[in-house]
Amino acid sequence: MSGRGWFSGRKWFKRGVALAGQGRLEEARDAYLRAAESGSVNAQYNLALVYGDLGDRANAIRWFRRAADAGDAGAMHSLALQLADGDRKEAAEALHWYASAALRGHAPSQHNLGLHYQATGELALAERHFEQAAKQGDLAAEVSLAGLWFGRGRLREAEELLRRAADKEHPGALDFMGKLAEEHGDTERAAGFYARSHAAGFSGAAVNLGLLHKGRGRTAEAEEWFRKAADAGNAGGMYALGQLLDGRDRTDEALPWFRTAADLGDPQAQHALRVIAARQGE
Repeated sequence: MSGRGWFSGRKWFKRGVALAGQGRLEEARDAYLRAAESGSVNAQYNLALVYGDLGDRANAIRWFRRAADAGDAGAMHSLALQLADGDRKEAAEALHWYASAALRGHAPSQHNLGLHYQATGELALAERHFEQAAKQGDLAAEVSLAGLWFGRGRLREAEELLRRAADKEHPGALDFMGKLAEEHGDTERAAGFYARSHAAGFSGAAVNLGLLHKGRGRTAEAEEWFRKAADAGNAGGMYALGQLLDGRDRTDEALPWFRTAADLGDPQAQHALRVIAARQGE
């Protein structure tokens, strides 16, 4: 076992945990490295997390891979997350690691694998993986499974799944329940679900709540909720806020929001900028 002096790999690991908890990441990295090199899979995993926090993607991948090769399902999942946004080769490898972790019963990997199959139109496989994760209590998988079941007409089962997830304050489920309430004309109940979803961390719910207020002629409340979404970096909220401001002859205020949303790739904001430019004769 490597190490210096009387520190064993286990003691270096404990030291790394303490340092990381204090936000002393460079020191934690060095401590974890000693334990990781001694063969501690937990240290390899934590070391990769620290490298990720330090913005060192290459070393994060390196150490996640070491722990994944040792059979750690959490490391497989984290490695897949790192690789998923890479080039085509890395994205393909990410699927391999999701599948490996899913076979070991790792619920988040089962869910992400289901999302992949849903995107490729392989709905039977998507459903199977969503169900596997949902049986383990993965709330995100329950919401994804509910969405799939809605598309298949299994409305009662889908709504029951959403209710369960919403009762646990899952932001996606709460937003979904808001949309269902709105479709049934119950705008007060919808507003309550959207507000809870936003409080649980989903900025898109603020957009939906803003649209609800705007549809009821409550422009001040609509502006407040659109601004909350926009301030959180939500491109849809930026566009909605810009549209509201522009419609109230506050185009100078609207333009920065349209521009920022357009820079984030929002096609509606890009179109709005072209419309305003044509209107102003630019």
